[in-house]
Formats: sequence, structure tokens, C-alpha cells
Amino acid sequence: MRLIFLHGAPATGKFTIAQELQTTYGVRNFHNHLTIDVAKALFPFGTDEFWDLTHRLRRTALAARAEAGSEDVVFTNCYSSPHDDHTVAALEQEITSRGGAFLPVFLECSIEELRRRVVHPTRREMHKLHTTEGLDEFIDAWNLTPLDRPNTVTLTTDGRTPQECATEIAALLG
Repeated sequence: MRLIFLHGAPATGKFTIAQELQTTYGVRNFHNHLTIDVAKALFPFGTDEFWDLTHRLRRTALAARAEAGSEDVVFTNCYSSPHDDHTVAALEQEITSRGGAFLPVFLECSIEELRRRVVHPTRREMHKLHTTEGLDEFIDAWNLTPLDRPNTVTLTTDGRTPQECATEIAALLG
């Protein structure tokens, strides 16, 4: 299994590009809100218990997929360095210890474009961050950088369709 670790700021297009990878290339889309929604049903958002369960669910689910076979998976995430280093390393270990490959792809986008995208109604419907104020606070609070791995690919999403971005990711990753 190859895990495409699609990371970047809110509204860079992670979920939309992951959907395109699934539709066009058959890559399974394990969207980060799947585990967030489960954890929110049991614990208040943002608590230690909430994040512990969220990370355990992610590791367990992706380890099961890695054990089951070679199907590729894309996982979306708002990675922040160094805060998330331990959880990402643990996730990477779950994949690589089962013979899988961990392929980080960082999506970047101008702040102007992020502000335009973040208010799209579908973001509210999906219970995602959906205000420019929230976006600014999030960006100020977290260090949203490319994952520090030699194989990390950076892709700018400004002015590009999800199809173009997915095609480039597929080509870069073979």
C-alpha cells in the first residue's frame, strides 16, 4: 500500500483533490474528518481524549488497510510542525512497518485564494472551518509547513483545477 499524505492549510483543496484521486485513479480517500466525526461523538472537540482517539482511529484504520493489500490510499491532514511530528511519525510507522510506502504531498495556496475558498458553503455543510476569521486564527496558531521528508512533493493549487492537481500527483508518484 502507498499512503499519499496530502497536507496543507484549510481550503488548499485537500479533500477535493483526494476525491479526484479516488474518482480518476481509484485511490481510496480516507478523509481526516471521518475520524474527527467519530471522536466528536464521544469527546469534546480539541480535548486530549478527543485527539488521542482521533489519532488511534487513524493509525488502526490505515494499518488495517496496509495489512489487507496493495491498494493506494490518500489521507488528508492539516499538519503543523513540530506539534504533529509525533503523530505523523507514528502513522508513517504503521504503514512502513507493514511494507507500505509513505508519500507526503504538501498543498500550498495564496492567502487570498484561501480566504476566497474557505467561505464556500460546502465547507460549512461538512463542518469544516468556514470563515476568514477562523482561517486567519488557524494560520496564525499553527506552523503549516511541508513535512520534512526527502520525498515530500510541494504542489501549488492556486488557479488549478482539482483534476490538474490530481493528475500531477499521480504522475509524480508514478
